[in-house]
Amino acid sequence: MKLHYKFSNLLGTVYHKGNLLFTPDSNALITPVGNRATVIDLKNGRSETLSFESEFNVVCSTLSSNGALLLAINETGRGYLYNVKCRTLIGIHRFGHDVHAVKFSPDAKSVAVCRGTRCEIYTCPSVDRQFNLFTLKFVLRSFHDKTTCIDWTTDSRVVAVGSADMTTQVFSVPLLDKLHRFTLAGHGREIVGAFFEQDSLNIITICKNAKVNYWVVDMELSSMQPMPYIPDVEDDDNDEDVDNMDTEDVPASSNGHKDADDDENIDEMAEQQRIKLERKQKRLDEHLLKNPTKDDMVVFKRMSKFNYKETFEGADRGALLLCADYHKKTRMLVAGFSNGHFYLHEMPDFNLIHSLSIGDHQQMITSALFNPLGDWIALACSNLGQLVVWEWQSQTYVLKQQGHFNNMTQLAYSPDGMHIASGGDDGKIKLWNTSNGFCFVTFSEHSSTITGLEFASNGQFIVSSSLDGTVRAYDLLRYRNFRTYTSPTPVQFSCVALDAAGEVVCAGGFDTFNIFVWSIKTGKLLDILSGHEAPISALAFGRNTTQTTLASCSWDKTLRTWSLFDSQGSRETFLLSTDALCCAFRPDGQQIAVSTVDAQILFFHPDTGQQTASIEGKHDLGYARKETDKVTGKKLTFGRQDLLAYRSISYTLDGNYLLAGGRSKYISLYNIHEQILVKRFEVTCNKSFDGLNEYLNRRKMTEFGSLALIDMGQDEDENGKNIRLPGVRKGDRSSRHFKPEILVTCVRFSPTGRAWAACTTEGLLIYSIDNTAMFDPIDLNETITPLSIRQTLYDKNDSYLALLMALKLNEKSLIVEIIENIDASKIEHICQSLPLLYVELLLNFIGEQIQHSRHFAFYLSWIYNILMNHTNNLKPNSTKILNTLCNLEKNLTLKHDSLGKIVENNVFTIDYLSTIASIFKPDNMETSPIPGTKRKSDRNTTSISEE
Repeated sequence: MKLHYKFSNLLGTVYHKGNLLFTPDSNALITPVGNRATVIDLKNGRSETLSFESEFNVVCSTLSSNGALLLAINETGRGYLYNVKCRTLIGIHRFGHDVHAVKFSPDAKSVAVCRGTRCEIYTCPSVDRQFNLFTLKFVLRSFHDKTTCIDWTTDSRVVAVGSADMTTQVFSVPLLDKLHRFTLAGHGREIVGAFFEQDSLNIITICKNAKVNYWVVDMELSSMQPMPYIPDVEDDDNDEDVDNMDTEDVPASSNGHKDADDDENIDEMAEQQRIKLERKQKRLDEHLLKNPTKDDMVVFKRMSKFNYKETFEGADRGALLLCADYHKKTRMLVAGFSNGHFYLHEMPDFNLIHSLSIGDHQQMITSALFNPLGDWIALACSNLGQLVVWEWQSQTYVLKQQGHFNNMTQLAYSPDGMHIASGGDDGKIKLWNTSNGFCFVTFSEHSSTITGLEFASNGQFIVSSSLDGTVRAYDLLRYRNFRTYTSPTPVQFSCVALDAAGEVVCAGGFDTFNIFVWSIKTGKLLDILSGHEAPISALAFGRNTTQTTLASCSWDKTLRTWSLFDSQGSRETFLLSTDALCCAFRPDGQQIAVSTVDAQILFFHPDTGQQTASIEGKHDLGYARKETDKVTGKKLTFGRQDLLAYRSISYTLDGNYLLAGGRSKYISLYNIHEQILVKRFEVTCNKSFDGLNEYLNRRKMTEFGSLALIDMGQDEDENGKNIRLPGVRKGDRSSRHFKPEILVTCVRFSPTGRAWAACTTEGLLIYSIDNTAMFDPIDLNETITPLSIRQTLYDKNDSYLALLMALKLNEKSLIVEIIENIDASKIEHICQSLPLLYVELLLNFIGEQIQHSRHFAFYLSWIYNILMNHTNNLKPNSTKILNTLCNLEKNLTLKHDSLGKIVENNVFTIDYLSTIASIFKPDNMETSPIPGTKRKSDRNTTSISEE
């Protein structure tokens, strides 16, 4: 088994906070998800989480005009420059705290950053060599409150910056002869958006109280020229007292791994450069006052003023405008409000086109964005974690995704590994497609936390348990709740288990300490198993044993096995030293693993009752402390064993390894036979969560306590992690903030063995085998080289030997080249002579290749001949190659579904063309044809034949 697992995708969460981004071709949408960014391919229907990971949540981001560079800035002002096309992190830059907005210029040569009460302009990396990642060029500091939004003119020479001081200031960068700086007022709340018109200085400003001002200029943008050089402003000896460095020599980036002293030195040097640029700006202002400018300077005049709330009624009049976007080519304006409504208007006349709500919930819309073509609108709701792409012309949804409202608690893989079911504290069950990362169905019948999920062995239904006192079964063909199981008296169910045949479902009680057994088909309560004296924490069936065996563990320090269909009832009781948290059967049913509160994993044989192995995982979990704790993480665990324990465990398909996760940022993978830790995965480095730091930071401790106890507070209408008292709608003085603690609530291995998933506070994390970084040669010697392999195939024409040599070297590109250059007539002979050692390697390789290769029929011929010639040899080793066979089945199913859609579409198209041909016969087409009918038919026929 290859253990080269790496992070693959993030499911369960589609949006957290921040602004959305469209790629220039409008085919993909970039959405911030916590400290990561996810690219949703709207054309092909796929989602991919980018490889970079920030130390804190991303709050704002921008994409260059060519779609190559992505700049994402987190809560601490650290920016991550990422190459989207190459999927590579270029560098990290420290912009400083309190960054609210960022935007690339249209020419991608500059980037404007709203930081605190000023706007900073940086030069961007280019093909020309430069020492720094970003170089500070201008500092625009004439605001009295925080800056909130930015927009550039199409020629990248003028920038408009909105502020919370209710003004919008227009700057020229660099200075133009007819425009230096102009202030636009007339609003009563902070500015939410400022947008220039296409190739013009006309500008639209929008504030939070839903008022829109339209400003016009009687001068063309192209008529303005750069301001001439001013020696008194550019040269000043006093700048030597600030620093002796030129603008190009300012250290502006950090690799993110320096210590605190290095970071402080970098911040000090950057601040010195900002002071220098501010002095330069001050000297420029003094120069302009001493030398009055010409009379033909740019003057902005307010042409019109509009108010959204003129058409609002009732409680909607108190809604606040939170986000807006303007499409310059179509002159369309979209605005999102705190009550969940968004409005689409045509400017400059402010004609209403659409007025809709993002959903039934009265939740605020935190981000709105037009795609470059102007026909799609992306809307995001932070509280619900909802993301919508809406086509306003046809009034249809292009994309509609929503994650769990609260934390996810449970997950389960389908038998083929194609789907994942997740359950959360919000009582909802969502099904996710592992190939594209989208949620395709949501069940919301439960009214409380989901405590257990299980797929049937045939994959046709799923069962779930909840604290609402019900166990429900869902049909995955019709997507409905076809059965609900309840107990004679109300019980909160803490876990659920389903037998291998899919005939019996069991659930454990949280408050009655009993196990309830129902029939799946009839829904009748078959039995109530008693014996536990504390809440039941987990249930598990032995799926491949000769008889149905159920294992249950409890807080009463026991692990019990039950024979459901025998008169004996309880078969065996295993005494534990501490409370049990979870248990799992090995796939062959010959071993039970149980995790206890003291961070131990114990292994028992279900028939003999003997303990076969144990793993001590206390040190593998690591130590963590909360911000409010006054001691280190290691001292905190003394006397508190419940802080460190594995709350979920899962066997691999071959039963040789065990995956474990709990109240820690680490997930551990153990070798059961050797009883050692094989690898430890860190699920996140996001310090926006609590429980990641191990050591105490004395600088944050004061005589009054920890600084983390001081609630800095937010505005009452700001979309933050804000908890309000029940029933209070506004003016809540008791609002407070919290940092969620990082937890791993559930881990599961995929039946294919190629991936595993974990439910965490951050979302549903998928880890898969990284084939690109794997080099695992077999029986390699000095004569096996890429050159000798190609010579064997092309010069000696020995396809069989060349294939064996390529499999020994195990380079993917070389194996593809060799296989695809083998004549199809030789496939059967090669498969007959292939040693059993290389059969699994070749099947595993072909299983991955058929998912993306165009030579589908060619690889199917390989699969057919391998299985026909080696069936008798593969049967005795079926358990060893089960992962390979399951992965092969999964990829064949995906390919079948994708080809089936194309074939079905082509069949309908051919039927349509046949009907048209029968109506318009060839002898009639010259006399009374429908214009373009023949040409359209010919064109469609040609495209079908090409496909």
